[in-house]
Amino acid sequence: MLFNLVPSALSALCLASTAIAGTIRQRENGPSLGHARDLFLRRILADSPEYGNFRNHVPTNHDELKVGIIGGGVAGLYAAILLESLDIDYEILESSKRIGGRVFTHRFDQKAWEASKPGQRNYYDYYDVGAMRFPGMDWMSRIIGNASNSLIPYINSRLKSGDRPVKLIPYVFQANNTFRLFNDRLVYNQDTPSARAFGVMGFEGGTIQNNSFADTSPGAVFSDAVSDLVHSLEVNFENGFKKLMQYDQISVRQYLATKGYSSQQIDWIETVNDATTHYNTMSLSEAVIEEWIFSEAPLDSWLCVEGGMDRITHGMANIINKTVETGKRVTAIKKSETGALNVVINGAETRTYSHVINTVPLGAMQVMDMTDLNLDYRKKLAIRKIQYDAADKLSIKFKNRWWEHLDSGSFQGGQSFSDLPIRRCVYPSYGINTPDAPGTMIASYTWAQDSARLGAYCSGDAKQNIVDVALRNLAAMHNVTYDYLKSQYVDSHHWNWYLDENAVGAFALFGPGDLSTTMPDLMQPGAHGRLHFAGDALSSGHAWIIGAVNSAYRTVAEVLAVEKMDGKLAELVDRWGVIDEIDIEWYANGTMSK
Repeated sequence: MLFNLVPSALSALCLASTAIAGTIRQRENGPSLGHARDLFLRRILADSPEYGNFRNHVPTNHDELKVGIIGGGVAGLYAAILLESLDIDYEILESSKRIGGRVFTHRFDQKAWEASKPGQRNYYDYYDVGAMRFPGMDWMSRIIGNASNSLIPYINSRLKSGDRPVKLIPYVFQANNTFRLFNDRLVYNQDTPSARAFGVMGFEGGTIQNNSFADTSPGAVFSDAVSDLVHSLEVNFENGFKKLMQYDQISVRQYLATKGYSSQQIDWIETVNDATTHYNTMSLSEAVIEEWIFSEAPLDSWLCVEGGMDRITHGMANIINKTVETGKRVTAIKKSETGALNVVINGAETRTYSHVINTVPLGAMQVMDMTDLNLDYRKKLAIRKIQYDAADKLSIKFKNRWWEHLDSGSFQGGQSFSDLPIRRCVYPSYGINTPDAPGTMIASYTWAQDSARLGAYCSGDAKQNIVDVALRNLAAMHNVTYDYLKSQYVDSHHWNWYLDENAVGAFALFGPGDLSTTMPDLMQPGAHGRLHFAGDALSSGHAWIIGAVNSAYRTVAEVLAVEKMDGKLAELVDRWGVIDEIDIEWYANGTMSK
């Protein structure tokens, strides 16, 4: 089935450390063996003149080698795990008061949760503010696989006696009897969400016949529109890559227009499938790559973490020997006289590191003073330009799970969708078999412009205003009364990632041209090979935890390459396998396989 080995298909390359100088040898294999999403990035890096030549830099004194990790999220914590396994010294500096970054679980009663156990009511009184689910596919096996060096088994095997292991449970992505409400018409989620079903007709312009369009699900319309690009990648990666790169400079909206869809038809596809204005700003290549996720992973294969996703990041922090130093905001990175990097903390304290792995989101990184490093213009442009999407979640705690007992039909888990301000709600996939489980749900989950607008309601009196709007929207979506939901209301929590100064955005969402022309500039280490950039934006896994993990692996490989530590590089591969995003030979001998 799934989740067999951590090194996914490219681990078949049979990397092995040799007895001579710790170098790495690799069997020749075609690129079709790896996950297409990873190979896409690998090909871009291989074609990029900016990435590589790590061994042209001067190494440090290995006896004094120490790595500074900026950011205590997944990328920073995973980099620490890898470095510690290689006996390389490090420190983690986190600006906020908590660890985890954009893995963030809010519990309505933290003390009650800590005193509870799985299966008890209080254990399920939470929601995941950030990352909340894993698609069940081999691409995620470095995290959720069964191998001993998959992240979750690795955490569980090293927890102290009495610590609760991280447990994966099914994530109910879709459920019958949930709802769609568009154009004031309410239908079941299992019914085809066609334009005709919602009375959205009379599209003007374009060459696509209105009758066929009106009876087809927008999801099927979009899948069909990009099917030739996806199919080309699956049949012959090289040809498919070249074909998709021809469209990397255009948005999803522009592409759909070339396929004959009118502006009104595109608006409808976006409304049902995605978020308001996403098709204007998202590159076609980003959308096609994301299509693989939801087409490759069966809906019944998705997983989440019982007790909250932050059980992963807390588990990571618990198994390393160093303590994540919170409240340590990096305000500047400067050169030292020895070639190392001086990291300025809170504008006052300075620490010196041989290498720095900067894992913070680019919006937060942009305000760090790095002028002393003389970064080239294209790197600075990438930090400023690479697009992060907005995301907003409003969770409401009700007295009970009223949605599981509607007259219209029972369901557990899944999602409902609308064109109302809250756009979609997400029902918990945890606590399903627990009697009297708390009525905590994600009442609103929005992206793009939908999220930007709701962000205005995150403070002051506006907080209660948006709760009232959400209750009215939920009432309309579930065909119940506002007064009933008001009587069930207990508490709420609202979070917008663009209002968090430590994130300044939710996840990378590349615009036209970013993938092929902007990202490679930033992935190349700066400051003479001493400054490395990590995070989901600098991987093939934008918006996914696997992206942060893969980027951390890459930066550790870069450190080892600059330091010419071939023995450690071989050890990295022996312990942790390889990732498909890179060719490990780039780091073993400093050449790029074109």
